[in-house]
Amino acid sequence: MIEGLLTKDLINVNLLTSFIPKNIRDNLRWLSSDVHVAGTVENNELMNQIYRRYKTYGYSVKTYEYTVLLSYPNYNYPNTIHCKIDTDKWIEISNGKSQKRGNAEAISQQSDPRSLVYWTAYSKNGSVEAPIVYVNYCTTDDFNHLSQINVSVKNKIVLCRYGKLFRGQLVYNAEYHGATFPNQIWLPDSGAQLGTLLRTDGDPETPMFPSKDYIYRTETEASVRSSGALPNIPVMPIGYRDALKIFQHFDGSDVQFRWQGGLNITYRYTGLATFRLSVRSTTMRRKVKNVIATMSGAVEPDRYVLLSNHVDAWVKGAIDPGTGTATMLEMARVLMSVAKKHKWRPRRSIVFCQWDAEEYGLIGSTEWVEEFMKPLQQRAVALINVDNISGNTTLLVKSVPLLYRAIVKATSKIPTPNPAERSAGRKTMLDSWKYHAATGTITGDKSIPRISVPGSGSDYQRFLTYLGIPIADFRFESVPLYSYMLYHSMYEIPWTVENLIDKDFTAMTAVGQLWLEMARSLADDLIIPFNPHDYAVIIQEYVEKLSTYTNSIRLASAFGANEYHKLFQNLRDASKRLIKAADYMQHIIHKIRDFCDKSVLHLTVDGHLASKNEVSLNKQQIEMLNSRLQNLERAFIAEDGIYLQRQNFRHVIFSNSASNKYGGVLMPGIMEPAEKWKIAKAKNNIDEAKRWLRICRIGFNKLQYAIESAILILNLDGTQFLINNSEKCSDSLRDIKHQ
Repeated sequence: MIEGLLTKDLINVNLLTSFIPKNIRDNLRWLSSDVHVAGTVENNELMNQIYRRYKTYGYSVKTYEYTVLLSYPNYNYPNTIHCKIDTDKWIEISNGKSQKRGNAEAISQQSDPRSLVYWTAYSKNGSVEAPIVYVNYCTTDDFNHLSQINVSVKNKIVLCRYGKLFRGQLVYNAEYHGATFPNQIWLPDSGAQLGTLLRTDGDPETPMFPSKDYIYRTETEASVRSSGALPNIPVMPIGYRDALKIFQHFDGSDVQFRWQGGLNITYRYTGLATFRLSVRSTTMRRKVKNVIATMSGAVEPDRYVLLSNHVDAWVKGAIDPGTGTATMLEMARVLMSVAKKHKWRPRRSIVFCQWDAEEYGLIGSTEWVEEFMKPLQQRAVALINVDNISGNTTLLVKSVPLLYRAIVKATSKIPTPNPAERSAGRKTMLDSWKYHAATGTITGDKSIPRISVPGSGSDYQRFLTYLGIPIADFRFESVPLYSYMLYHSMYEIPWTVENLIDKDFTAMTAVGQLWLEMARSLADDLIIPFNPHDYAVIIQEYVEKLSTYTNSIRLASAFGANEYHKLFQNLRDASKRLIKAADYMQHIIHKIRDFCDKSVLHLTVDGHLASKNEVSLNKQQIEMLNSRLQNLERAFIAEDGIYLQRQNFRHVIFSNSASNKYGGVLMPGIMEPAEKWKIAKAKNNIDEAKRWLRICRIGFNKLQYAIESAILILNLDGTQFLINNSEKCSDSLRDIKHQ
């Protein structure tokens, strides 16, 4: 290498080759050595340790505290289930505890008695006695089926198996139909999946505002429960060991085939036996703490690339979130080490965000978004989130279209960590991802593997759906089991990770390399690596999906054929104009990137990379391009929410589902009201149908306006750059000028 010169490739190589898997293993061990539920002494101390670790690395570190409503079990007197077998005799069905499993090392990591206890956050406290009704997955269709066969769940205890819906929605559905208890079946036989029942995000007592001392609490626990955001019934998860005991006391009709599960017993809907469920839980306000560590950018320090992971867990959390946290800390070490070694910093700031109380309902990240909403709207470039690494084979991605190409490019640089994949000829992470997610994302374009719609389920949600900050969420999974059965259980311990998931920590290393390469690209590329063309194409495809759905439910008959036709004519026309504007912007970006990629760069006095002959693109022109790219996602934010009932969700293209917190929905301001209109119409509820039809019509307004706004952002005066001699790469970026 020529002395004094740095290339982007050199920085890339140094970042990717500086990871030490043993460091990730060591991080995981101390991070998951104790039970650390949000708001507890153990979790607060863990946050302090993480703070000190970032300080040791050399970052600027701050903490942000919030006082929020949390929920805890009575660890000394766990929740229980009993069955009445005589007039006054009760037998125990569940003692509310898991059993220790594994060898001596594994069992020693399960020694904390709190690890054993079955509980769900925010359950209503109390004891109920009633027969039990099995309700499959507790979906609306499942309850409708019971109604059709005259099986009532009113004032009954309900047994649900977990799988299709967010657990809080299971409870809400059960409560809505008059039940007194939902339940879940999960693995292993004595293991139960812990989790939250909160159906909103953030502190439920201070919606839309940060839970700081200066904020008036507009809600109480009672008002939140009456709204349906928290349950009014006692809830307890169980393992299938206890579910089997319950089924043994059923003597009713056999269930239909699709309700049959995997237990070695005849599945029945219900029986005459009486059961007693006793739940002992409390709610209280506790302080939670986020840790934010920043490497300031050399050129644009007020633009932030956010890296996101939560710290709190239901038990020890070695998988969720320990694998992600351990990897993030090693990323932070690597980044600072390379920066110091080469006296280099990225153009833009890289911010490591360690969230608290994610498990309760994205509380730490939501409160931070609410506190810093205004500066984040102006300064955040993108957020890359990793919750956990639960396998060692392939990547699972959720992302907005702006980031599709950047992700593909980054994965092409990362060696696949799985020996079986390498033996099959799949050398890079991209090779494996393409093989296992071959269906693709954009019609007719196989260069981008399958990328899922960003819904919810992790801390990226509020950044996207409320602020319009582009996000990507990465997970690494095993094939063909794309979920891990020990999720949110006591069996998430270091032994499990080291022996069953990632024995040599190469999968976590690979995810860390990808995560950091994405951060470097977003923070250091001259032009922010967004692709507006992909977004425009995806929107065009989504408009056609929307048309297909609304046709299927006969929405045209409600709007009137002429108006309905005009609505979609306008959307299709706007989609075409958005593609045209995006293609022009993409053409300019490609020309600039081509030149930068072919140039030798050197380190300037202010710490950024420039071309060797010290010529550069006019700073105002670069800023104009980057500000347009940065604001494109914001164009899809409706200031007053996607509709009145969902004001805290503002993104008109992507949202989580109102009926399933974990699921994603496209164009929610139209799709969800249209679905509600269909349901009200089927029930012959004329006033309700009219109300939702009007909301749906307003949704078309908001979608059309958002697309028009995106076009204006790309087309406004000053962005119409042309590159002289566009058939060949120019020797100087000074050749770029205004049209």
